[in-house]
Amino acid sequence: MGGAAAAIEDRVEALLWPFVQQVLDTWALPGLAVCVVHDRDRVMARGFGTRDRSTGEPVTPDTPFHLASISKSFVATAVMQLVEAGELDLGGALTTYLPDLPWADPRAGDITLVDVLSHRSGIGDVSDYGWHQPELDDGALGRFANQVAGWPLERDPGSAYAYSNAAYEVLGHLLAVVSGRTFEDHLRDRVLRPAGMATSTFLPAEVPQGLGARPHLGLPSRVLDGAYPYTRQHAPSSSLHAGAAELGTWMVAHLAGGAGLLSPQAHAAMWRPRGPSGGVWQAETALGWFWGTCRGLPVVNHSGSDPGFETHLALWPDLGLGVVVLADSNTAPIMQLAEAAVDVLLGRTPPDPPPPPAAVPLGPVLHRYGVPAAVEAHRKLVADDPRFADAEHDGLEDAVWGAVEMHRTDVARPVLDLWRRLRPGSAAMWSTSAWAHEVDGRPADAVEHARRALGLDPDDGEAAALLRRLSADP
Repeated sequence: MGGAAAAIEDRVEALLWPFVQQVLDTWALPGLAVCVVHDRDRVMARGFGTRDRSTGEPVTPDTPFHLASISKSFVATAVMQLVEAGELDLGGALTTYLPDLPWADPRAGDITLVDVLSHRSGIGDVSDYGWHQPELDDGALGRFANQVAGWPLERDPGSAYAYSNAAYEVLGHLLAVVSGRTFEDHLRDRVLRPAGMATSTFLPAEVPQGLGARPHLGLPSRVLDGAYPYTRQHAPSSSLHAGAAELGTWMVAHLAGGAGLLSPQAHAAMWRPRGPSGGVWQAETALGWFWGTCRGLPVVNHSGSDPGFETHLALWPDLGLGVVVLADSNTAPIMQLAEAAVDVLLGRTPPDPPPPPAAVPLGPVLHRYGVPAAVEAHRKLVADDPRFADAEHDGLEDAVWGAVEMHRTDVARPVLDLWRRLRPGSAAMWSTSAWAHEVDGRPADAVEHARRALGLDPDDGEAAALLRRLSADP
């Protein structure tokens, strides 16, 4: 081992791992896993905390996490393999490859594979993922693709960026149709195993019993029986399961220009920026990836967020660096952890860990004593430390949305009640409350709360989308 490499590894041990442990402790997180790559092929990974608070089993570098939208970079790689093999054309029309789908909008004939891969297809997004009623048979993905084909497009193909999980489900169905196999089998044999990911899988049933990270929901976050973000309808956009160490091999392959997966030319085409998407980390789309900046440096990356899981994978190709951060809750400061990791890899001292949000000390009070006691506890927190008055960082939205999406409004209601008492002027609170009412089958209450949200913030897209959904219902 060279002296420079040894020095980096010493810094990771001395600076990064204690940083992560401190965040885990002060933020009262259940578990985290972190992997870093330096010198293009040197991998260090570690697990922190527990994969399941109900058992206390530890997170290890090999603990499989549900990766959420990081899955899309694997789908894009699979598509590029078929492009390179001459079976698909990036400029080809999606409808040409899937003529049997019931395309309802005549503009669908203008959707190209590049449009879908770069989130410019015009296809809308999913409003209810159906996690609470999973479809697990081989036909689930095809049935959902049929539904999506019947939707009207939300904009002209290629005209503007709009993130679409649903469009990636259609891509997954395309891979299954072209290969003549299930989507999961194709990705396992063509992408995961060639990348050296021997245990990673798009089928959570293949994760050995008792080894995978469990989602933690609510406030304080905990494992809820029967609640897991998985259905085969949404496998391509969301359901890859992998541990931090195996994601290290994935990062090494891409830092080497797709070695073992794609030619350098095809890999470069996949990573070429295709247009603006907004943000800092994700300023431009590539195909299944985003380009942005971190610490002023160009970074190619993708994040993921589903109920009970937050993930982020980032690569600095010019420097041969990579970072992946996995959390089994929705309350972890994923981006700050990634920034601290790259600081250490660059030889810098990371800033102090971010302070925890108010939700951390309020959670146990809410759970044991109820909303009024939590409101009083918040009043005392603000008196002692004014940062707890910061509505942008109280952590309540992070603590509640996953439970609503999982249709566990019984867990969400106390948090929503607390949020309403503390932040009656929060558009996000009213919008999330409207969503909970929609889930519970109370459309009148949902409409009222969505309108309150829009009155506070006319640009609240979630509230506007909810009103459109309810107005379209028979």
